[in-house]
Amino acid sequence: MKPRAGGGILYFLIIAMTLLMRISQGVGVADALGADIGVMFTLVVQLGCFGALPLVGWWIIVGGCRKDEIRTLTYAFGFRKCGLRDILRILAITVPLLLLVGVAANAWSNLLALIGYVRSPSVAEEQTVAALLSEIALTAVLPGVFEELTHRGELMAAYRGLGGKAVFVSALLFALMHQNIQQLAHTFVLGFVLAFVVYCTGSVFPAMFVHFFNNFISVVSGFGELVPAFGVVNTVSRWLYGTVYGMVALCVLAAASAVLVFFVLGRMKKDAVRAGRIPGGRFFASAEGELSLSRDMTFWAVVAIGVAAMLFSLSWGYL
Repeated sequence: MKPRAGGGILYFLIIAMTLLMRISQGVGVADALGADIGVMFTLVVQLGCFGALPLVGWWIIVGGCRKDEIRTLTYAFGFRKCGLRDILRILAITVPLLLLVGVAANAWSNLLALIGYVRSPSVAEEQTVAALLSEIALTAVLPGVFEELTHRGELMAAYRGLGGKAVFVSALLFALMHQNIQQLAHTFVLGFVLAFVVYCTGSVFPAMFVHFFNNFISVVSGFGELVPAFGVVNTVSRWLYGTVYGMVALCVLAAASAVLVFFVLGRMKKDAVRAGRIPGGRFFASAEGELSLSRDMTFWAVVAIGVAAMLFSLSWGYL
């Protein structure tokens, strides 16, 4: 089967499995089994839905179970080296991107609050080394690797013929995949930049690193009691978002970060065109004969699932 059709069907199956896992989590299946619901859910979703299923599914559906497709699969998913120049560029925008993601999350939360949405309270983390390492593994390492494998690997391989529109598809479906209205804005921003990087470099590894770093900072900021240095993130965040001078500084930093990220991505795009990794001309132009998104029923089915889950999470915030 062609990558576009097979990859679309495969991603639909991945999201359907993820939704079934969330439903089972909500109805108490893990509790009935006597399992740690959070750990079990994360392991099954990350290792199974976003790890094994994309790889095995692509080999079966797109590759036709041929042994010679294994090497092609890893190449299509972006398991290739990234140039030193692009690595340095990605390192340069990692922290600025983290700031922009935080601003997007805060702005979106405020917008939801204006329409009466009540944010779900976060559970206080146990301040132990074991808990810290567990959170890093479950919240930073696994999503950084396997969510990128699916959304910047499998999805980009399937939709690459759409040109720059593949970046939008990857970002949109990544945001909807979280099935949580609170996470919609910042996951789209993060997903768009990561998809753009993968589209230009052809390598999924930079996206894995940035995704891991973003989640890692989020994790360690909650362990300020265990390691006071980790609390610096929260201290700075409270000053930026909670004081007049902090808000002024935040606006300046956000504007500078946006300019830097935009400039770096532009340079990466130019180099990618020059190297022949992506076509020149209009960024959003699709390859000849490529099925348009408006006629892609599999894509719209996945979007429908994500939107329905988002609306459910929104309504849950009013209960």
